[in-house]
Amino acid sequence: MNMQTTPTASPISRRNLFRGHFAAAERAPLRPPWSLSETEFIARCERCDECVKVCENHILVRGDGGFPSVDFSLGSCSFCAKCVAVCKPQALHHGSDTPWHYQATINKSCLSLQGITCRSCGDGCEPRALRFRLATGGRAEPLINTTLCNGCGDCFYRCPVKAITMQSSETLSQSA
Repeated sequence: MNMQTTPTASPISRRNLFRGHFAAAERAPLRPPWSLSETEFIARCERCDECVKVCENHILVRGDGGFPSVDFSLGSCSFCAKCVAVCKPQALHHGSDTPWHYQATINKSCLSLQGITCRSCGDGCEPRALRFRLATGGRAEPLINTTLCNGCGDCFYRCPVKAITMQSSETLSQSA
């Protein structure tokens, strides 16, 4: 999976060691929208792939251990909640208006930050969370309004250099 998520403190598993996924222990998988906590999700999820089958944007994939995870390199999430509707063990539960607590962040490899005209990420941002501020030298610096960002991943999908990562909003607030 190409999407980057927030680091966790878990040790590398034997499975990931033999697969050569050394960084996998540092990155928690992004679960489908409205997932329960990771522990509860793993305990309830039956790995039936029903959520993967009904995903209208085809971004839910079978991840490590057969558990569903989100791959934004395939597209973005429309929050249609079809995955929630088919989840019989209720590992996905539509208990709130907020599907998850992930938001986009932009790293230094962003083309706009390098002085190259690119606004791909902002073009598809439906909630208009991504704006560009003109800076010296004619550059346009991307800015993310964290209040508007719903974590749909459209900006991640559109970025030609994968300069966008999805991070937990709790992690972002701790580092601020």
